[in-house]
Amino acid sequence: MKYKYIATISLLFSFSSMAQNLMLSSNSVRDGGTLEAKFFANSFGCDGQNIMPDFSFKNIPAGTKSFALTYFDKDAPIDGGFVHFVIYDIPAGTVHLNGGVNGGVLPATSIVGVNDTGSAGFIGSCPQIGEIHHYQWRLTALDIDKLPIDANATPAITSLNILGHKLETTTLTVTAKQNKKD
Repeated sequence: MKYKYIATISLLFSFSSMAQNLMLSSNSVRDGGTLEAKFFANSFGCDGQNIMPDFSFKNIPAGTKSFALTYFDKDAPIDGGFVHFVIYDIPAGTVHLNGGVNGGVLPATSIVGVNDTGSAGFIGSCPQIGEIHHYQWRLTALDIDKLPIDANATPAITSLNILGHKLETTTLTVTAKQNKKD
């Protein structure tokens, strides 16, 4: 009887902690899904519309003071992959980003960081023709209102600062393939 009681309590704590995990979802893309061409960049040999999907944040951990969202191509033909988008200092009360062309309208106090082109802004996916790439959106709840970095910080410096203030992270991963052009 004693072990049955302990097992029941353990199960309750397990379900309780599972239900509290930070979540990132979207109405326009799904985790494990394939990107439509409209989400592709309109540069680097791609002719998409450079649209960022919408995103919703759920199960925000206690103590969250801001968020960071990054977009990364794990399969880019560059050592270490390619950072397409970095936004940080997203206010803690934010639960939805509408997305849109070039990232859409973003919270006024948030900072759009430098991507791997060396400039600030959103760059949609652009896999090489015939290749399947895995793209990862990463949402991080932070324990600080404002990251202590310059707006021109490299993606690597920004990522290190995000990690240093991380409360919890969640990801949404999609694949993309650009077909041969006629």
